[in-house]
Amino acid sequence: MHPTTSIRRAEKSDVQSLARLMIGMGFDHSAEEIERRWTMVEDREQDQILLAVEDGTPVGLVAVHIAPLLFYPRPLARITTLVVDQTKRRQGIGHTLVREVISLAKETGCDTIELTTGIAREEAHAFYRSIGFQESARRMSRRL
Repeated sequence: MHPTTSIRRAEKSDVQSLARLMIGMGFDHSAEEIERRWTMVEDREQDQILLAVEDGTPVGLVAVHIAPLLFYPRPLARITTLVVDQTKRRQGIGHTLVREVISLAKETGCDTIELTTGIAREEAHAFYRSIGFQESARRMSRRL
């Protein structure tokens, strides 16, 4: 990882960078669409977006949702988005972002972190396994 990489919470003024980073996951959302989604989140403590920043430029992001669930005794931290700029991958940025989520999860009383990932994202699966994630469920969805 670059020596000047830092982690900070995203701000509404970061929507252009968020949109640019999301392209790395195959999404082509405009900054206006990201801003629309940003305003839908009411609780910034329960739903956080952290940015990895190098020399003032966001190079990675992780979004995490802290969720109390009926069937778990403690809240669950769910990584809803994790992406690193395609030119910055394999430099430890993803690891650093996940370590930040682990710290956040512990601070908020969580005892589990989970994530979902697209079936075809083999490179992402290998990364998640390398940092200790295991397949533990099958996710099913239905479009409305």
